[in-house]
Amino acid sequence: MKKLGFIDEFASNLHDLEASLQIDEKEAFSNIFVMGLPRSGTTLLTQLLYNNTDLYCINNFMARFWETPLVGAKLSQITISKTPLQEFHSHYGRTSDIDQPHEFSLFWHKWLKVHNFEKYDPSVAEKLIKWSELSSKIFNLNGILGGGLVFKPMEFVGFHLYSFMEIFKKSIFIYLERDPLEVSHSILRARKKADTSQWWGSYPPGEIFDSVKNKSLIEQVAHQVCYFKKMYEEKFLDHNQHPQLMRLNYDDICKSPNNSLSRIGHVVEKVGGNLIISPVRESLQKISHGHDGNESQKMEAALKKADTCY
Repeated sequence: MKKLGFIDEFASNLHDLEASLQIDEKEAFSNIFVMGLPRSGTTLLTQLLYNNTDLYCINNFMARFWETPLVGAKLSQITISKTPLQEFHSHYGRTSDIDQPHEFSLFWHKWLKVHNFEKYDPSVAEKLIKWSELSSKIFNLNGILGGGLVFKPMEFVGFHLYSFMEIFKKSIFIYLERDPLEVSHSILRARKKADTSQWWGSYPPGEIFDSVKNKSLIEQVAHQVCYFKKMYEEKFLDHNQHPQLMRLNYDDICKSPNNSLSRIGHVVEKVGGNLIISPVRESLQKISHGHDGNESQKMEAALKKADTCY
């Protein structure tokens, strides 16, 4: 049996142990949920929050136990120590060290009823999600680890933001913004590196995806960026000044990470939590790549056109 197959088989046979770890936990800690466009710096922000505060994360070890996360959390607590990094590295959203943050995507797919990315309808899924069971699972993770966690569920929390806000009243939700053209070029580069015929990153709802999936590569990326940018902006504007919501900018985090951490700490305090911060020694490196001039012009035009659709 291959290594990953063994781990999956092992994890799937832990349901009785998972049930024994589940207790009637209430919300006792503040969690931070990070959202944003693909390639907008959300992994960097998640790493910063994990490595320079007292927050925990779903690490690369725990993520293997997405069906039995409490077991994974308990095993991680016993065997893996937190080793803060001085420099942050990731490869298209993936970290490599065992104790570093993982998106925990399979967990979110299960609980938020994501069975088919291309056909996902948030309004239908909203009625099927077992919100009390999901919140209990998160609260139990907090209880086992003894603190708040930083999560990066991206658009899946974005789709259901108001329900998350209602259930996780002590948590905050951060929308990380970055220049749309930079994001577009980065997504485009990721698709070219993998397979240009395959979608990469966040899928819009099925109805939107169907309307753009046959467009050119540049147009697909432009619509992806414009749709999600508009979605996040509208949701945050609808609840402007809400104490649980916060907007940050990628450039600001890179230039002044300590200021960004301080601002996040103040927002956590407003919802009744507390964030212990370890200062960053210096500014963070902003990742930027050169662009083909002709391609950049096409992308700018595509973004301008796509923006009128949402």
